[in-house]
Amino acid sequence: MKAAKLFLVIFAVAVTSCYLFPFVPTVLPLANSKMILAVVGLVLLGINLTKKGNASIDYDFLKLSVWAFTISLIAFISVTLNHTQDNTFTTYFMSMWVWLGGAYAVVCLIKFVHRGISIPILVNYLITVCVLQCVLALIFDTNSSAAEWHARTFTGEGYMGNTDEERLHGIGCSLDVAGFRFAAIICMGAFLLCRDYNSQSWKQLAFYLLAIGFITVIGNMISRSTVVGTGVALVYILLASTVKSDNRKLLWYFTLFIVCVSLICVYLYNIDKNFRDNIRFGFEGFFSIAETGEWRTNSNDILKNMVVWPDNLKTWIIGDGYINNPLDTSLDTFDPYYVGPSFHGYYKGTDIGYLRYIFYFGITGLLAFSLYLIQVCKICMVRFRAFSLMFFLVLVVNFIEWFKVSTDLFVVFAPFLCISAKENEETLTHPEHI
Repeated sequence: MKAAKLFLVIFAVAVTSCYLFPFVPTVLPLANSKMILAVVGLVLLGINLTKKGNASIDYDFLKLSVWAFTISLIAFISVTLNHTQDNTFTTYFMSMWVWLGGAYAVVCLIKFVHRGISIPILVNYLITVCVLQCVLALIFDTNSSAAEWHARTFTGEGYMGNTDEERLHGIGCSLDVAGFRFAAIICMGAFLLCRDYNSQSWKQLAFYLLAIGFITVIGNMISRSTVVGTGVALVYILLASTVKSDNRKLLWYFTLFIVCVSLICVYLYNIDKNFRDNIRFGFEGFFSIAETGEWRTNSNDILKNMVVWPDNLKTWIIGDGYINNPLDTSLDTFDPYYVGPSFHGYYKGTDIGYLRYIFYFGITGLLAFSLYLIQVCKICMVRFRAFSLMFFLVLVVNFIEWFKVSTDLFVVFAPFLCISAKENEETLTHPEHI
């Protein structure tokens, strides 16, 4: 019985990874794992609604759909007024439902495995997936046969792990997309670490501490965006330890843990060239401070040159209708009618999230997108009041990360939207059933 339960847990972790870090298999190049899960999830949703004899959709889902449709409408107006072909956000409301469908499939599977679902259970799965992806990244980096297998088996864009750059990657896990999700889930782990600290077992404390440390170190080697989550988590742990006297002992444990991790990293830095190169990349800014007394990273230097502001009122209000490079023939958004200046990378040569959104659909679209994510966070905070601060930390990470790159953390919020407050309370109240 235990073996069967272990198999189901491992299977659920694998499926959760297919959702959180979607990939495109070479044998099925027209659909990624997220889309496949979305189909399964929407079928399950239809079956469950039929069983209940009620075809109505949750009001929160309806409200979010209206917000997502508003974003798509603003994007449509922008590309129409500007006569462009960049429809990246015109179907955002469909993308929202695809993510929700995939999230629903994952939540249903976890609920089946544990005979219940709660916020901590779901967060534990998300943390485990991130740890697994970091392990895979190390395997692919040190084992050429494994790396070749990955290259043969998976296809898709750079963020899925296929990139010309020599960057660590997992399966469907690479670049800033990976860093965004690592950062959010590190904050979730930090929240659960501090929550009811004295009532947790040493196994739980060790799990959260080790996971946060491991994802921080390896995650930054994959994407330096991970450090934002680590920074937010550290601030939260310090504040939580100061405000709650019961957590002050945890601060000492956490400090000791940081010292131990640092010593291990120093040891590996001195004996393993591969590790030394990766950690210098992942923590380039810290090495810069230690060696030159100045915080400098290659990506930050590049970002400084990417601060490009709109030069007319129309662009500020509704944008230029471009978020991708219109001259990039490898993208569906390639525009053969574009006659403006050429540039490297994205439109206007900027990778800064806030600016990319402004150039795409102006302040109007940026404001609608921001309010939409705030609404997503608010729904989770109201539904799960005991975990409201955790969701707020994720939202903070999202808005900080937009200074670096344009993507959003709806993928992280979506599974929690598929859990009811009643299910969460029942599972927390009766953990013996898990």
